[in-house]
Amino acid sequence: MLCLMLIFAMALLIFIATSCASLVKFFTAHRHAECAVEAASLAAARELSQVVVEDPYYGYVGLSDGAPSATSSIAQDGKPIPVVGINTLVATARTSMLVAKHLNNEEYLRLARLDAANTKAAARRLVEGLKLALREDARAPLSISGKVVKPLTVARQTFIKSLAHSRTMEAVDLKNLTLELGYLSQGGATTTALPVSAELAEVPAASIENGCYKAFRDLAVAGQSFVFAAVGTQPSLVAKEQFVADVDKCEMPSSIVRTRAELEFADSRDRVFGNVLCSACAAPFSLSDKAAAGVMIVGLPDGYPSGYLSLADYINDPRSSRTNMEMFRANGGDYPLDAQAILTRDLDDGQTRTLSNVFVQGLYDWIRTAHGRVKLDSLLAVIGGRMQPSIGSMAYGQSLIYRFDKSGAVVVDGYFVSDVPNQIVHDRQVYTLGLNTLRANNASWTVAFRDQVHNLGVANGGKHCGQLMELDGCLRPAGSLYAKTLTSKHGDLERKSYFDGGLAVEFVISSPQYN
Repeated sequence: MLCLMLIFAMALLIFIATSCASLVKFFTAHRHAECAVEAASLAAARELSQVVVEDPYYGYVGLSDGAPSATSSIAQDGKPIPVVGINTLVATARTSMLVAKHLNNEEYLRLARLDAANTKAAARRLVEGLKLALREDARAPLSISGKVVKPLTVARQTFIKSLAHSRTMEAVDLKNLTLELGYLSQGGATTTALPVSAELAEVPAASIENGCYKAFRDLAVAGQSFVFAAVGTQPSLVAKEQFVADVDKCEMPSSIVRTRAELEFADSRDRVFGNVLCSACAAPFSLSDKAAAGVMIVGLPDGYPSGYLSLADYINDPRSSRTNMEMFRANGGDYPLDAQAILTRDLDDGQTRTLSNVFVQGLYDWIRTAHGRVKLDSLLAVIGGRMQPSIGSMAYGQSLIYRFDKSGAVVVDGYFVSDVPNQIVHDRQVYTLGLNTLRANNASWTVAFRDQVHNLGVANGGKHCGQLMELDGCLRPAGSLYAKTLTSKHGDLERKSYFDGGLAVEFVISSPQYN
């Protein structure tokens, strides 16, 4: 009996020793695998930031904003095209809805609702593209330079490379590695700042982090839903316990990538505790939106129409809402610069244009070029206040140039109409001329209007893709009527208007016919 007990005890000790050795191997392998899967997740998130989809309303859309560069896709005008980040689109549409709410204007609200719907559709289009990219599907979208994005391949290579220096992992084989797209149940960080106070922006304190919107929170305005995707200044690990997989009909702009790895011990004796399972989640990065906002010109060569003292007067005057206007669109090139370009009636949206709607459209499209970087208090004060330069007084025959400064505040400068001599309408953009249509207190005025940024993107924006019209060598420094005009530091093959700003909208109100 004693011998049997000794044999049993020795067998038990050997089993315990073997199990302990296997347990040590298991936990060591798990620790190393956790570090490797985190590195793989960060690598996959970095790749996702390169994915760009073509949206019919906004052009090239990605998780990150991207300046036009030599590696970008080229528009028909021979210049590179920028990428707009999905959060930039959400911030722009949300700001438009805030402005519409404060102005209480039905036409402005209609345009804001349209952009809200189109932005939500762009977000889902991007999410579906990201899913295809994670699977490395042949239908997956490319980067802005036309390169194939391979997050799964990069993640696998990173995982294997991370384990290459571990002697313990030599006895372990990678059985499976998968990537999955989703969002976080408790929100996430973004890089999209609130340029206005939280009160005016209507964002609760719990939905703000470091002065930026929080992701995956519905920050609704006027009944419209607005949700930001989670991105950082660089790829970053996030709480995997909060991960929620993106499924069909999901409304979230999912941006979180979850990486899961399964490893198997090569020696069957080490499989007593099963395979090694590990996972990690990461958020992609986004570059800052550097696009310069456009300018709106209101030309008044014959002075002010009587009774129209502010921009609000132009968009709210009941007389203007009863005056119909016929809108035209340039087709076949820039009109009249390109020989084949013609003006045709613009009937795409089926809306009847009134004079007040024309003024609303111009104001809306100009504000939209600021991409949400707007100080609402400054903007609303300028719209409701007297039309005059921010510095100095208004001289007879001058134009007013409305622009946004770096803080998002509106600055108004006085210029002469001749400062913008290039009187063309960009391809696929709109124009109208109404003779004696503005009925002021003492005269009927002619209104000319051109909008270079109404139709955006590659599909609808024409040869310039809805980019601002360059004003290189046209305008002078702020507050100066006679100084030397500003010249761009960028070359002719660059998208100067992206860096320097340019013309978005122009009104010329002239030729009064006195009663």
